[in-house]
Amino acid sequence: MKSILTILCLSPLAATAQAQQPITLEQALRSARENRPAIVAAQMRVSSARLSRRGLGAYPTTKLFVGHTDREEVGGIDDDLVLVQPIDIFGRAAAARAVGSAEILRAESELAQVLAEIQYEVIAGYSEAASAKALADNAGQLMELAQRLHDAVKVLVAEGKLPGVQLSRVAIELERAKLTFQRRTAEFQSSVRRLAGILGLSPEQIAISDFATLNVGMVDPAVLKTRRADLRLLAADIQLAQAESRVANLGSKPELEVHGRQTSWHDSHRQYGIRVQLAIPLYDFGKSRSETAAARMRAEAAERALADATRIAESELLAAQIELESAQEQVARYGQVVTDARSLVDKSRQGFVDRAVTLIELLEATRALRELEEGYVEARLHLASAQAAYLKASGTILEVGK
Repeated sequence: MKSILTILCLSPLAATAQAQQPITLEQALRSARENRPAIVAAQMRVSSARLSRRGLGAYPTTKLFVGHTDREEVGGIDDDLVLVQPIDIFGRAAAARAVGSAEILRAESELAQVLAEIQYEVIAGYSEAASAKALADNAGQLMELAQRLHDAVKVLVAEGKLPGVQLSRVAIELERAKLTFQRRTAEFQSSVRRLAGILGLSPEQIAISDFATLNVGMVDPAVLKTRRADLRLLAADIQLAQAESRVANLGSKPELEVHGRQTSWHDSHRQYGIRVQLAIPLYDFGKSRSETAAARMRAEAAERALADATRIAESELLAAQIELESAQEQVARYGQVVTDARSLVDKSRQGFVDRAVTLIELLEATRALRELEEGYVEARLHLASAQAAYLKASGTILEVGK
């Protein structure tokens, strides 16, 4: 009888040791931000927008015209050498610079949007891999328990203390546990490979230990416009349309130029003078008016889109908060139930040895523990998904150390 007790009461196998140091969620986020080309592309668009703004806001170009007329009486006598400097009296450069500033805001918002999407992918992929590993470890422990139970029943049947049909029953349970372990192991391997793609690493570089601990702070819906990248992008669209409206409106304004001129090359006594020239647009066939109206309409459309997106974002944030709080409660309750179920299985194994508990009761307790532990893992996965969804809904980008 002591040998039976020893077989049944051995502690379950511990989680399989990893050859390398497990990767943390912070390390996973850092790897994704360093290795994903999508982030580099978004950063390049920001740099491009800044250069574009510098070009748009530059002062009007100074031009030098040099020419020669073979006959002095043909062509202007003061067009052979002309230095022209446009004077920006209506703020065209400032208006163009405002367009560039709006483009920078758009590019920065797009970068934040890419970071938020990749952060969501990393947290979801990391949590999926942690869940798959926990289920695989649990399946391995239950397979070991089923093997020990099979060995114990085999001894009892050989001693004539149990009928042979009981051995067939535990043999079926053992085979079921082996199949479950194989399936869970394959799921874990596939989840690691998916995570490797998200992080830009090879699967051999990834080792998962457990679910990450995330401290998610609550966010006031009133500040979403300054936090969520999609709302900031719409706000940048409004600013861009307003700046373009200003540029279009200035298209109908006069243009002032200062010319420095020299008399013809044929003149032996060349003279120099300054000419101030004002070019007044008389009629542009509605071009400026149409462009201004179109820009204003784009601004109004963006304002309406922003109002609608803000309302939806506030609803998403509140919904994510409800789901997060529910998931936290589920994890806490599952943790207590799993602890009680493990205690029950330990008592059932001792009771089976003492002939106070039948084999069927022991198998039922073990099956219930398996289902509860799987439910606990799923609850933790749901919590991680809810945390990732709340971070995304609130526009929160996690800080990652170097």
